[in-house]
Amino acid sequence: MKLTLFEKIALLINIPLLIFQLMLMGSVPSFFEFSILNLFVPAIVLVNVAFFFYWLLKMKGVFLLFMITFLIGYGEWGLLYQFPRTAERKDANTFKVMNYNVRLFNRYGWIKDVDVPKRMQNFVDQEQPDIICLQEYSKKEAPKFSSYPYRYIQPIQSNGKSGVAILSKFPIINSGYINFANSSNSGIFSDIEYRGKKARIYNLHLESLRIDLQDTLITKVNSERLQLKFNQVFKKQLEQIKQFQEIDKENNYPSIICTDLNNSQFSKIYRLLRKNHLDTFVEAGTGLGTTFNFSFFPLRIDFIFSDPIFQVNTFNSYDIKLSDHLPIITTLAWD
Repeated sequence: MKLTLFEKIALLINIPLLIFQLMLMGSVPSFFEFSILNLFVPAIVLVNVAFFFYWLLKMKGVFLLFMITFLIGYGEWGLLYQFPRTAERKDANTFKVMNYNVRLFNRYGWIKDVDVPKRMQNFVDQEQPDIICLQEYSKKEAPKFSSYPYRYIQPIQSNGKSGVAILSKFPIINSGYINFANSSNSGIFSDIEYRGKKARIYNLHLESLRIDLQDTLITKVNSERLQLKFNQVFKKQLEQIKQFQEIDKENNYPSIICTDLNNSQFSKIYRLLRKNHLDTFVEAGTGLGTTFNFSFFPLRIDFIFSDPIFQVNTFNSYDIKLSDHLPIITTLAWD
């Protein structure tokens, strides 16, 4: 197989990217345990797919390198993309859970000329989820959500804590607050009663990434500073996961975890929180499951994890631009 100079250069770029992809996706041992690069797995995969088709069209056997890495990392590809699924199971034992970072219901007018609270109310009325978990909840701007008589809300606090809320059509019999230390974010939980059975709903808002316009990877100095910043965020997220796990030790009910993880499905944070639970997107989603509006770049940083006792029937991510996040809804069956 003879390669031109251009193709040799392309190969020198392609091979490291393929190895890089395997490491970031967790398919092979890696030192990228806490790295901003985990967020950019979709971009790296896209570049490698482009290389694959280039080599294929050129009739070069190099395309087999991509096939090899695909087979090695086969188990992780489902975290990134899911093909269409079968139809929803409809019976009396199914219920819907929605997770949504509402960005204070547009409190500071990020979205112009749109009545965001009303539009969000209309969306909820249309979809009729039975349980709703909201992050960055502002009681002052929030719609009434009158279909939800049971609720547990930790509103915005004077110390800068962001609001979180659980709204439910099912009775709430117990609730608790998870106060993340030295953080503006927090978590809550509610135990609900459904058809004579009890389950726990967690709503966790992990430490925020706080990406701003001054963040850049262009120069070495800025790249190192940004990596340090993200390392600090990821370590704090790890502490918050440990705090959650200590509380969950006392829980005797099957649980559903709604979270703005502020991290990707290829991170250690994701693996720790998902432990012993199902990722509802992996079980029943389609496409990329994008949950965060970051220009054209697809990020999945919001999740609903469910105890295996629940059958995951459907998962949807809704492309409505009323926040910097997208709402996600899963339908669960509990026989």
